[in-house]
Amino acid sequence: FTMSPAFFKPEVLLKYKSDREKYHLESGSISCRGAWYLQTFALNDAGQVTTYLGYLSRLPYEEQLHWKQYNERPKAPLSKKTIATDFEGQFYNEYDPLLSLKSKLETLHSAKVGWWILRGENALKKVNYPFTASTDEWADEFLNLDQLVIEGFEEKWLRQKANTLGRSPNPQLRPLKLAEECLIGTGFEEDHAHKLMSPFHDIHNLRSVLKGHATGSEAAEIKKQASKNFGSFRKHFETICAHCDESLEIVIQAFRALP
Repeated sequence: FTMSPAFFKPEVLLKYKSDREKYHLESGSISCRGAWYLQTFALNDAGQVTTYLGYLSRLPYEEQLHWKQYNERPKAPLSKKTIATDFEGQFYNEYDPLLSLKSKLETLHSAKVGWWILRGENALKKVNYPFTASTDEWADEFLNLDQLVIEGFEEKWLRQKANTLGRSPNPQLRPLKLAEECLIGTGFEEDHAHKLMSPFHDIHNLRSVLKGHATGSEAAEIKKQASKNFGSFRKHFETICAHCDESLEIVIQAFRALP
């Protein structure tokens, strides 16, 4: 049934991240605008990209050559998710921090809440996990995540609400600190409010350091610690997304109760 799996270096996906206008890279599929569609791909425990020969055979020949140059022997079996969904016909409900975060943000956008706004139609689609050990890819994804999540906080609304709640925030405070002021105004302890907003600050700080004009020793140290503490850039990114997703759920519930 043309379901023979093939294994590839993760760098095979960088081409599709480099041109977001032409390619649409989802969590498990790739499409080229008006030309072709790769129905599924996944990552195994060794970080290899996997897909099936049947799906690759439907790509244009030039695209098949692109994949061929990254083909390699398997370093680990197909992922548990791939086996469950593609061969056992089962739903796989394991928590995915980035997908969960995107889902919450899409709901906020649809609900037209005043405190968070989707900045650009493609912002949700642009953010993906880093797949390789490339520092540039890792930094680019934090830039995309910052543009999606952090730039979505609406300063004017948050400042007005903080004033309404009796907080009288400093005029120099930016959206993340204003959101913290709003949380305090709803009854959160200052330390708790600060802790809830810290994952958002982490994203913004990482974007600033990793994508700054002069990254220097600070960026090198962050890279070193990410590799040491998490094992890969993907795992580090995934952990940041999980913390952000957890905090966002509490913020949503708190702001939902605001007058």
